[in-house]
Amino acid sequence: MAEKREVPVLEIARNLGVSPSTVSRALSGNGRVGGETREKILNYIQENRIVPRSRGAKYGDRKSMNIAVVLPGEDEYAQLPFFTKILMALYDFFYVSGYHVLIVRTRSGDIGALRNVIKKHKVDGVVLTRILDDCQDIRFLKEKGVPFVVTGSIADDEVYQVDVDQRGGCHELTDILLKKGIRKMALFCADLRLTVSKDRLNGYLDAIRENDLPIEYDLIVEDAADINVLEKSVRDILKEQVECVICGDDGICLTVLDYFRQLGIVVPRDIRVASFYNSMLLEETNSFITSLDFDIRKLGNLAGEMLVSLLNGEPCEKKKMLGYKILIKESTKM
Repeated sequence: MAEKREVPVLEIARNLGVSPSTVSRALSGNGRVGGETREKILNYIQENRIVPRSRGAKYGDRKSMNIAVVLPGEDEYAQLPFFTKILMALYDFFYVSGYHVLIVRTRSGDIGALRNVIKKHKVDGVVLTRILDDCQDIRFLKEKGVPFVVTGSIADDEVYQVDVDQRGGCHELTDILLKKGIRKMALFCADLRLTVSKDRLNGYLDAIRENDLPIEYDLIVEDAADINVLEKSVRDILKEQVECVICGDDGICLTVLDYFRQLGIVVPRDIRVASFYNSMLLEETNSFITSLDFDIRKLGNLAGEMLVSLLNGEPCEKKKMLGYKILIKESTKM
């Protein structure tokens, strides 16, 4: 059986040769409409499996009590501890708030799953847990008038967003390492199409410039989440006698540490290592790593609070920024 589709009242009226007000009165049962005309309109709607949409109707006029949490479609990202932790924080928050959570997965150039749940009005609002480089998801949600919140930062004053100070944290951690006397550093970046990766890179560059040091671009590795890229880069930086490797996230850090073990490289005796993101996985397996620590559960709770406020028509800040902790540990000892 074909799915029902939304059709504007104006289009229904035009197809049946009646006025839009006649269609509206036939649907509401209020006002004077001839029995034959009303029957014709209702039969047309039923036979064509139509959901009439009134002119000026808003997305929020219908309630499903569901929230879409949008995760990366790529497994290598979706399985990172950050996304697991923020999903659980959002699930717990919305459950207590009386909402169900639907998981939707998107990737750059493909937001079909998100389009589908919005078209069928399966959710009342959306939390985007990352920002796609083409912002196709944000443009789509704006166009449809769907309430949504982003966890991350975007240069768009119309978007409600919650983030941690990635740039500030990476700046401060890099500055601490430079103040320790480390001069030859390599940075292994995650996908620079992602806003969070750009913020972390910019924080690193801010500290280099602030300390009046030259930027060694050949020691900044892009797409280090790619195992092939990372393996080659590890060997290359060892030839350059790099003093310290800063990893863009916990996943990259775990892989770097594994390669070092295979090569017999001891941290921090032979080389120092730091990570721009700590996680439960990194903490449990390599608790001696200097890193930045963010309260992801609080991030999820704030995003949930912001979206519920939007759904209830309550005023809220457009952007909230959380702080960070710097964990200095054995891996960067001189």
